[in-house]
Amino acid sequence: MRPKVLKHKKTAFSSKKSSQSKDRWILSYADFITLLFAFFVALYSISIQNAGNDELISETLEGIFDAVQKSVQPISIGEPTTNEIQSESLFEVDPKETEEEEQPGIDIPDPSSQLFDQLSQLIANQLEEYNSAGLISISEDQDWIKVDLKASLLFSTGEYELTNDAVAILIPVTSLLKQFKYPIIVEGHTDDLAINSVNYTTNWHLSSERASSVVDEMIFRGMSSQLIAPIGFSSLHPQVRNTNEFAREQNRRVTLRISKVNGESIYDLLFK
Repeated sequence: MRPKVLKHKKTAFSSKKSSQSKDRWILSYADFITLLFAFFVALYSISIQNAGNDELISETLEGIFDAVQKSVQPISIGEPTTNEIQSESLFEVDPKETEEEEQPGIDIPDPSSQLFDQLSQLIANQLEEYNSAGLISISEDQDWIKVDLKASLLFSTGEYELTNDAVAILIPVTSLLKQFKYPIIVEGHTDDLAINSVNYTTNWHLSSERASSVVDEMIFRGMSSQLIAPIGFSSLHPQVRNTNEFAREQNRRVTLRISKVNGESIYDLLFK
């Protein structure tokens, strides 16, 4: 008769061995999943390397081991892609660029255009009487705004002292112009007839004195002396041919030539 103790030990050993055999599949399954995971990681890395982005490979592998997936690119199946992988930084939007895109076609008004419009309104509203009579006019080109004032409106015949009408016109015009920093050349023009005066020997003298009188008045009314200067042109630049008295009257004038470029002084505009 066998000892009971031996039978007891045999039973316990068999039970322990049976339990270990029962759980062994877990180990094999874990090894399979690990190998499968490594296989797909290798495939993904190869596909990215073919695209030529080593930095993204490193980033992706680090993300895998840190349990944080940084890449949003799908795993390539089949033929490797030849397109370059775009960096996430390409999708970042600059707020300044967004504002510009949201406001297409909005142009900042040109200050010189504003000045031309305001001068035109001033002449049409406050100086309409002189404008209708052809004594004052305004025009512009690419570089200048020009305000023409007929000599008969500003001066008595053969004189350079301003009339009351001239002062009444220059007050609102100067009030507007001094708000801007545009250099102004005041041009004096005469007709081609020889001057007949004891005070002036030539039309050069008369045209210069008349331009200076306008400049003095505008400076007195607040215009910066750094931004304005007189020039006399005698009869060198007529508006029309001096064929009769009416034509000569058109040529006797003072022109405010206003630059469309901001400047610190009239000297810089003319000589620098």
